Amino acid sequence: MSDVVRATVAECVCSSASTARTAAWMLEEVRITRLAREATVREDAMGLLRALVAGDAAQAWPDTVQQLMVRNLAEIVDEMPKATVRGRKYLSAVDDIRVASPIRVVDVNTKRRLAQVEVSAWQADERVPVLLDQLTTDTGIPAEGLTLRWLEADANVEAKSVDELVLTAFRPMGPTPPKWTAVGGDVS
Repeated sequence: MSDVVRATVAECVCSSASTARTAAWMLEEVRITRLAREATVREDAMGLLRALVAGDAAQAWPDTVQQLMVRNLAEIVDEMPKATVRGRKYLSAVDDIRVASPIRVVDVNTKRRLAQVEVSAWQADERVPVLLDQLTTDTGIPAEGLTLRWLEADANVEAKSVDELVLTAFRPMGPTPPKWTAVGGDVS
C-alpha cells in the first residue's frame, strides 16, 4: 500500500458498526442507547430478551419474537430465538444508570468529524471521542464554537471503559461556576 493511500485510509471516517471505535460503531452505540431509553419494547418482549441474554431456552409467541427481530435484538438460530450482540447492548442500555454530566469539549477535528471531550461525572481526566455531528446536531452549536466549551450530556457513569461509555442528549450548559476554568482560561 502506498504512503498516500495509507494516509487516506488512516484519516477515513468510513467504518463498520462491528469495528470498535469507528464512526459507524460509535453511531450504533448511540442508536442502541436511544432506542433502549426512548422506545423500549413491550414488557413481554423485554422478558423474552432478558431470558435469551441469560441463556435460557425460552418459548415465546411469534409476535413477541418478531418485535425483537424487527429491531435486530434477536435472531432465529436452529429454529430457536437467540439474543444478538445488539440485543445484549440494548438490554445493558436499558439497565444502565444514566445521569446528566458536565462535558468539556477539549478538541474538535473537523476533518475526521470527531471531538474529544472530558466527562466530569465519569473520569474527568480521560478524553472520550464523540462524533462531531452528534454534538453539532444536538446543541445547534457550529463545530468552530465547540472547543473548550462546557456542555451537558446524559452518560452511563458506571461504564468501565471509554468503549462502554455512551453519551447522548448533548445540550448547552448554563453559566459555569467561577471556579470551572479550562486550561486555556476559557469557560464558555
